[in-house]
Amino acid sequence: MTGEFSHLVIATLAFLLIHIVPASALRGPVVQAVGERAYLGLFSIVSLAALIWMIAAFNASPSGGFVWYHAGKIQYVSALIMFVALVLGIGGLIGANPASVGGKVKRGGDPATGFLRITRHPFLVSVVLWSSAHLLVRGEMRAIVFFGGLGLLAAVGTVLIDHKTSRRLGSEWNRFEAVTSIIPFLAILQGRNRLSIAELKWWRLAIGVAAFVLILMAHSTIMGVPPLP
Repeated sequence: MTGEFSHLVIATLAFLLIHIVPASALRGPVVQAVGERAYLGLFSIVSLAALIWMIAAFNASPSGGFVWYHAGKIQYVSALIMFVALVLGIGGLIGANPASVGGKVKRGGDPATGFLRITRHPFLVSVVLWSSAHLLVRGEMRAIVFFGGLGLLAAVGTVLIDHKTSRRLGSEWNRFEAVTSIIPFLAILQGRNRLSIAELKWWRLAIGVAAFVLILMAHSTIMGVPPLP
């Protein structure tokens, strides 16, 4: 294993560990020592630094050989998954979410509206979709570590955040959880919720669509890899 690839593995492990701490027993003592606001600020800075390290290590690392590489028509499937990921992730980030830091469940009306009817973790699910879209095409070792690491963290994060937020919100979280799901559209298919296109807001959808078009157009220039055949 080359030094550059080792750096990518180490950077990815560091990023994963940094995000496991908030869900572990270590968070309490750290918050008690430095305070909630200082902890969140420090966590954000360290997370950003680790992500930049990951990106730099990915760019510097050799491919490490391909386990698989699927070019051609499957790239259209990858692009479609990316479209869903961007619309869901951006739309979910704009709206309030009880699972976010300091978030609360709406007291009146439906506890989950908008993108939360689709999944209670829009952003994390979008990261899983983004990771899957890239791994569907690129099976080189550095891509497996980079995209796989981020996708795995997002998937595990949905469960860890559920556990942490349920303790924070108690019965209010139970009310929210009862009408939502981690897997997109599952609660709707099970009859526990309904899809409301109007609640998604056209301008949120427009931002997601615009982001997809811009990334699609700039992908070859920025990443050096054409997203479509």
